[in-house]
Amino acid sequence: MNKLQQAQETLDTAKEGINNRYRLGYHIMAPANWINDPNGLVQYKGEYHVFYQHHPYDENWGPMHWGHIKSKDLVHWEHLPIALAPGDVYDADGCFSGSAVDNNGELTLIYTGHNYTDKEKDIFYQNQNIAVSTNGVTFHKIAENPVIAEPPTDSTHHFRDPKVWKHEDIWYMVVGNSTKENIGRVILYRSPDLRKWSYVGVLAQGDEKLGFMWECPDFFELDGKHVLMISPQGIKKDGDLYNNLFQTGYLIGDYNYETNEFIHGSFNELDNGHDFYAVQTLLDEKGRRIAIGWMDMWESDMPTKEDGWCGALTLPREVTLGENDKV
Repeated sequence: MNKLQQAQETLDTAKEGINNRYRLGYHIMAPANWINDPNGLVQYKGEYHVFYQHHPYDENWGPMHWGHIKSKDLVHWEHLPIALAPGDVYDADGCFSGSAVDNNGELTLIYTGHNYTDKEKDIFYQNQNIAVSTNGVTFHKIAENPVIAEPPTDSTHHFRDPKVWKHEDIWYMVVGNSTKENIGRVILYRSPDLRKWSYVGVLAQGDEKLGFMWECPDFFELDGKHVLMISPQGIKKDGDLYNNLFQTGYLIGDYNYETNEFIHGSFNELDNGHDFYAVQTLLDEKGRRIAIGWMDMWESDMPTKEDGWCGALTLPREVTLGENDKV
């Protein structure tokens, strides 16, 4: 039995034993066990696809798989088989977060491979990989993996969560990263074919106040401005700001593709409430920028674990640009 079949059968069995008393009616949830970051938001052959970080074997975080669900209207959702399972040489310990694009009818997932060298000491390395599908249901990892084997030499081992888009026939990828001085940043790559990637440079970088690692970056144009969404780790509470354990927020400004210059304002939280993290967006066929986040939070109490499941994704939100360049 292969890894995907084993994971799916385990999940199907676990689903029969969960307690449904707190299950939600409209939010995306795994059938059972653990779920965190939304991944691979994309519209493919007229349907919305959402993938998510998933541990099908337990209600606690573990080796990450990609769960998969689709919808025609962002309200009614159909569960599909688990899309990705870890265990190959380049993703031995997890298929971490990433994104999806429609490459001329080939649904392409771009994700981070997580690999421990010493799990007890949390020493690991990360790389970027690709899996493809022509039917939107079954995926195979390409022979060229990893397509980006290692981060830039001036960074730490934190190198994850690729978000990919196309601009004027060139593919671009932003990746969350950290400097050797433990400053969060987002770095940029480009490719003609999604297989061979060249490093462009740093898109944006913070300081000591903005955390040691910027997770789950997303970069897009909105009403003539460019928005960089990030989920920083390590921001300290500041009065009424940053009271959640971890935040999702954004930088907004102007971007030049020729020079890779992003002139932006200050960091703003996207949502000041609790349980809102790792937001990712897609641009749908109606021209709407749709955002979905993880409706839970690292290092917080998660009481539904007692019922055999944990976590959900937020309801989809349309992102618009308001007054004073506020998203």
